[in-house]
Amino acid sequence: MKETVTTKQTKPPVSREAVRILAISIGAREAARRLGIKESTLLSWSHRLKWKLPRRKVGRPPLDLKVSPGDVLWDYKRRGGLTRTDMYKAAAGAAERASQHV
Repeated sequence: MKETVTTKQTKPPVSREAVRILAISIGAREAARRLGIKESTLLSWSHRLKWKLPRRKVGRPPLDLKVSPGDVLWDYKRRGGLTRTDMYKAAAGAAERASQHV
């Protein structure tokens, strides 16, 4: 006859209402990380229980340029600076002239 083995629960039970409040405030994925719950579990709870979690934008925010890069280059050249392209053209011209003298 087989003996039945009972195991104790290793993690204490989690209050879903507390998880919901934390997920609303800091986001579902971050709440799962902090509480030690699988992200998929927390996202399943939010979907199943129809929690209205705010959408979080992921990644770097877009650049809010006041001036276009072309304007910056134009201003740089107007003040007498050389761009990389200008330096490459000058180096190529110098190399061509040096090869003609050899």
